[in-house]
Amino acid sequence: MSEASRSWFQESWKRWLGWLLLATIFAVSCFFLANWQFNRRNEAVAKIDLVTKNYNQPPTAFDELVGSDGFMPSEEWRPVALTGHFLPEDAVLVRNRPYNGSPGFLQVIPFELTSGRLVAIETGWLATDEKLDAPKVIPLPSSEETSIWGRLRPAEPLLGRSAPEGQIPTINIGALEDKTSVTGFMYEDFYVRLGQSYSTGAVPKSLPMPELTEGNHLSYALQWILFALMSMLALVWGVRQEREFRKIATDPTYIPKKRRKQLGDEDKAVEDALLG
Repeated sequence: MSEASRSWFQESWKRWLGWLLLATIFAVSCFFLANWQFNRRNEAVAKIDLVTKNYNQPPTAFDELVGSDGFMPSEEWRPVALTGHFLPEDAVLVRNRPYNGSPGFLQVIPFELTSGRLVAIETGWLATDEKLDAPKVIPLPSSEETSIWGRLRPAEPLLGRSAPEGQIPTINIGALEDKTSVTGFMYEDFYVRLGQSYSTGAVPKSLPMPELTEGNHLSYALQWILFALMSMLALVWGVRQEREFRKIATDPTYIPKKRRKQLGDEDKAVEDALLG
């Protein structure tokens, strides 16, 4: 190491060590964020695989798919066939459920199986009225015995929300029992999304198959990795640039290894040759 390089190192190493620590912290943070995005992508892919596997299977008898243990996450979106009757007098609306950008509600109605067990049925989507309140006309199914089919969905948490009379904040079985005269749901960890509307009209509107998209998690993860690499490369570039400038300033005999051509250099050289 030359005397100039040794002098530069003695003067600058503490400052560059601080920058190295900052760049390392930034790079490690980027890698953690990249890993978080990879995990989110894995979750999205797992949900897509689950929907693809279960959504279009033929309906299975309810008792065959749902035992005394209740809902299994691996059975989400599985179609089930149920026989019993609705309890329309205990229908409720689930608030704050937009669809295609329009505000609205979901309708949930208790369904009593022929065995006497109760199941919550989400029957579809209803638009708000012109004042963004509950719809003025709410269709209800018959209370006569019928056979229906729908898809298994996990019940939702309460999230500490409240709702006015006749409404619930989320599809939560406990909230449903609190807002109706119906009690004794055997299953509180799932509900059934009705596969075919009970109404001959356009409402309630059956919700479509969820979108099978994993989002931008992979591209975000790769961007965070790129940021981490760029931070370390920027540090190396800064050290080399400072060392180069120091040599140029202190050593008159030093010739830079590379000198970028500036715009017009060749024209100036030709002019000097002609005038010389």
